[in-house]
Amino acid sequence: MRLRLAVPITVIAVVAGAIWHAELIHVAPPDATPRPLAAPASGARRPLALDVTLPAVPVGMHHLTSGDQVLLIHYWAPWQHHGRLQIAALDSLRREPGLEDLRVVVVCFDPFPSVARFVARQRLRLAVLLDGPGELRRTLPCPSIPYTYVIDGLGRIAIDQSGEVDWWDPATRATLRGLLAEPGAGAGASPL
Repeated sequence: MRLRLAVPITVIAVVAGAIWHAELIHVAPPDATPRPLAAPASGARRPLALDVTLPAVPVGMHHLTSGDQVLLIHYWAPWQHHGRLQIAALDSLRREPGLEDLRVVVVCFDPFPSVARFVARQRLRLAVLLDGPGELRRTLPCPSIPYTYVIDGLGRIAIDQSGEVDWWDPATRATLRGLLAEPGAGAGASPL
């Protein structure tokens, strides 16, 4: 009798553990070195239908759509390894000459008070959005923290890259400038 009961309980525990593990957000290992952004060939890009509105820190809402301008979405957390360095470099990069038309948003899942304190202390000027309920993650999954997407001007995923990014690597800047120079990469909305 005990064996007949132990087998189903073990199966249920294994399945529950697998489901729980799949729901976790994985964090990049701290020893991983930042890599430059790299875009595959234009023909290898898959289309994306993005239309979501998220709350911003400290106030407001931001509407994200695909296909009106080049959009960089960086999933990030204040507590991640090198989180402060990554966000400061990205905040500076978005003001780099030749990248003014790049729309940059940072997406975080942490509670509003802690993110608002971090943004105020760091004096960040880029858009930090909160995706607690997972509205954006339903369209653009976040398998690990940090994770970066770049959507080209035609609404296709040009870059889909996990891990820390070397924002100041010449290859990263050249990739972003190249995406901004492509046909259809016009600035439909004002950059944030």
